[in-house]
Amino acid sequence: MTKTTMHRATLGLALGVALAGPAWADRDRCQAGPEREWRPMAELVQRLSGEGWQLRKVEIDDGCYEVEAVDRDGRYVEVHFHPKTLERVGWGS
Repeated sequence: MTKTTMHRATLGLALGVALAGPAWADRDRCQAGPEREWRPMAELVQRLSGEGWQLRKVEIDDGCYEVEAVDRDGRYVEVHFHPKTLERVGWGS
């Protein structure tokens, strides 16, 4: 293998890992355990509605509560919340 080919292969591998990393992280984003231990989705809905969010969709995704909404500032958002703590764990995918 030439030096140039080796550099290209290394760059390609690094790029592939960088792009796949977020997908691997999303798969186990919340690691919240059994659903019987989660706080009710309705509690999150009530909290966000009280903060002025206009909820479009709330569902379970990647072991998290995923919320699609228009926030109080009028921006469309997709946000994941941990189902045990109801803390935001990141913006949607």
